[in-house]
Amino acid sequence: MMRPRPFARRREAKKLDKELGHMLWRQAYDRFARSLDRYWQIVDPEESTTIPQDELNGLINAGNVLTDALASVRGICTVARERFGEHDLDIPPGANDIHRFLSRAANDLAATAQAAAMFKRGQASLASVGRRAEKVLESVQSAQQLLKS
Repeated sequence: MMRPRPFARRREAKKLDKELGHMLWRQAYDRFARSLDRYWQIVDPEESTTIPQDELNGLINAGNVLTDALASVRGICTVARERFGEHDLDIPPGANDIHRFLSRAANDLAATAQAAAMFKRGQASLASVGRRAEKVLESVQSAQQLLKS
């Protein structure tokens, strides 16, 4: 896995600042992104592991689906910022449920990372990781639906 160069990360950060600002919606996006980063730190396919390859592939597949959801979260946050504006870290009127679903998605993603860690240690099942990942996707989809209505 190739890591992005510092210049590329700065450029991406400036683009995010322009799209999401520095307050509420950027924070919601960053929380989801940090939870996703944590998931990949735990799953790390390059790390030697004792779990079978097919189970590792399941963790990687779940991670890929969750990574795809990051683009949806970014889109939701961008549209929400345009529609509701930004008032420091206060949730604007009408955006409560959208923000709540984004927060829930980030929390569920952190719980998914925890479930993956427990699975790798033999203390949980692969199904528990899948159930947690489904909850993340449900929350992202709910936020999208609220934004459309």
